[in-house]
Amino acid sequence: MKASIVCAPFPMTFDVTENLHQMMELLNQCEAHDVVVFPEASLSGYSDDITFLAGIDQQQVQGGLQTLQAIARDRNLHVFVGACREDEQGWRNQAYYLAPTGDREVYNKANLATHERGHLIPGDRLPIFDLQLPEGTLRVAVQLCRELRFPDQWRALSEAGADLFVYMTHLIVDELHRPVWRSHLISRAAENQRWIAAVNVAHPVPGCPSMLIDPSGRVIDETLPERACRMRAEIDTNAVSNWYLSQQRTDLTRWGRAVQ
Repeated sequence: MKASIVCAPFPMTFDVTENLHQMMELLNQCEAHDVVVFPEASLSGYSDDITFLAGIDQQQVQGGLQTLQAIARDRNLHVFVGACREDEQGWRNQAYYLAPTGDREVYNKANLATHERGHLIPGDRLPIFDLQLPEGTLRVAVQLCRELRFPDQWRALSEAGADLFVYMTHLIVDELHRPVWRSHLISRAAENQRWIAAVNVAHPVPGCPSMLIDPSGRVIDETLPERACRMRAEIDTNAVSNWYLSQQRTDLTRWGRAVQ
């Protein structure tokens, strides 16, 4: 089955209205049935300085999600967008899947970054979202930023049937560390034999490129933009395989722990 994927990095701000405006402009350039991926916390804005949470206008975020959901419905798009939101239990780092049917599903970041711990509530599920496309169902898993460091989550989602990983991040590090994150992305694709659509914030000093990677680990496209852009490619789920996963010796290891 083939699907059209659009990675859409843009320079995020702490102004929800401005972030929404930039996403709307990018969505207006997409075609029906596109799967569109924005960066982590793309609607609310994000910072390693966790005090940014106090400045988020929850009503604006909710209104922005409703606007994006209407666009997804009207333009027949599958949209992945991020936001930090507060509920009755506390703050969460969330990724939303906005379907053209008007449905909304959510992934709560499970493996929080160090600066998020103690301030945000971690998720307790690793869901897979079923996207209904003209040629069939595309099964999509979401991982956020630091979760790239935990390959067991990616393996579990692959074994559960994910075809594509949507990786949403807001990573700004120096050039010295950039190749590490890039190599991790390639490894996650190759070791699980899954597609990856990775989207980072557009910034003069991005931490890793926005990338489309095929199940062999081959980079289809990548960019390190300072301005908003679209990176579009067609993927084929026939390239997805469990060949490597099926060869792992479970008598020697069990989810990363050596059997004594």
